[in-house]
Amino acid sequence: PRVALPGPVLPDTGVRRALRERRSSFGRFDARRRVAPGELSAVLAACAQTRLAGDTDPSGRLRLARLYAFVNHVRDVEQGAYAYDPDRGELSLVDAGPQGSFLQRNYFLANYNLEQAGAVLVPTVRTTAVLDAVGDRGYRLAVGTAGAVAQSFYVAAAALGLGAGVALGFDNVSYAERLGLTEGDEAPLLIMALGHERPGSADFRHEIA
Repeated sequence: PRVALPGPVLPDTGVRRALRERRSSFGRFDARRRVAPGELSAVLAACAQTRLAGDTDPSGRLRLARLYAFVNHVRDVEQGAYAYDPDRGELSLVDAGPQGSFLQRNYFLANYNLEQAGAVLVPTVRTTAVLDAVGDRGYRLAVGTAGAVAQSFYVAAAALGLGAGVALGFDNVSYAERLGLTEGDEAPLLIMALGHERPGSADFRHEIA
């Protein structure tokens, strides 16, 4: 089953403001306010813009990363794990049903409650194939791609006024199993939680400190 998402639209916030406002939502996610489908679409599309550039792909047309989404609390989208198709703007169901307990059980730290996030995005890279193609520098390409996706995620979330958090402390083997990736060479590299935050949370205003 496929779920069509609205066309991705980011507000005209400006890059400078979005960069200044990006932050990690440590412990602040609140499931009472669901993420809108258009907001999820915009963040996924921003992350999917990451390309493999350089002498290995002079045209800059190849996408090195693939995106998956664990949907917890998104309006008009059933809970489940999905693969994202950036060309069609669609989610393709991989595993139906609530994902919150799986997400929290396979996260090793205490700074995020992933059950409260609207969605958790997971970029994967065909790490083995990259290493076979370009040698040891493939590690830099894979890690650099993950970093570029994470920064796109933070900036898009900030532009939309959503909370965001990127983490490494997760069981990537369990994620590969849940997403049906064990027979291929795609490796989950990050988890990226997206959602609304609790109102009235304390914040540090560095510009007036």
